[in-house]
Amino acid sequence: MVADTDATEQTAPRGSRFGRVGVGVLAAVAVIGLILGTQLGWLVFGNTTPGDESVAAGFARDMGEHHAQAVEMSLEVLQTTEADDVRALATDIASTQGNQQGQMEGWIRTWGLPMARPGDRMDWMDQSGMTHSMHQVEGAPMAGMANPEQMESLRAAEGEAADVLYLQLMITHHIAGVEMAQAAVDGGVEGEVERLAAAMVNGQESEIDLMLGMLEERGEQSQEQSGLTVGVAEQSEPMEHEDMGHGDGADETDGGHADH
Repeated sequence: MVADTDATEQTAPRGSRFGRVGVGVLAAVAVIGLILGTQLGWLVFGNTTPGDESVAAGFARDMGEHHAQAVEMSLEVLQTTEADDVRALATDIASTQGNQQGQMEGWIRTWGLPMARPGDRMDWMDQSGMTHSMHQVEGAPMAGMANPEQMESLRAAEGEAADVLYLQLMITHHIAGVEMAQAAVDGGVEGEVERLAAAMVNGQESEIDLMLGMLEERGEQSQEQSGLTVGVAEQSEPMEHEDMGHGDGADETDGGHADH
């Protein structure tokens, strides 16, 4: 039996130290977090009922979708990574954002609102007057999110190449997440919505700094630093902004939300 175990370990695919079992457990934890977050959302608002087109409802819907992709990307890289720092980061993002996603879905249900948007994604940001510099890749659902081609590149990548691509995509994802959460705060959300949005700003800004350092250790740059969109074939046009999304707002890219 010992020999068989050793043979299995020697022939296991790269990245299997965490393994599919570990990814499955983390996925289950994310689902549990989603359920618990939904239940929590029913408990914290009382008679507070934001309208269908309110900043609070728009933020909850859009950030919930945004978080869902962050969880998906994190579970993908956990299947291949052998890097302890990437594994720790991806595990934290998957569990934290899975729980937050559940909270925001719970808010929508508590408010008696449909999950479907009354208008376009990110329309609610107009109400906050937020000027943003979020990068949007053609075909992505909203700013900061990866498009299907980038997601396929992440699924196909292995080893350090997967780690680097994950960090690059997640930095862009977090930059947009920070600006969306700050827009909710600036738009006048209150109570639990304000508390969670502010926590997202602080947490994701810290993770951006962490991920930039992780890329630097690997001799790589973020999309924002290099001016290039990663994970898309034959990409040659530079991005139009160079800031990291921490500043006081810059001119938007052509792919950004046009009304800001």
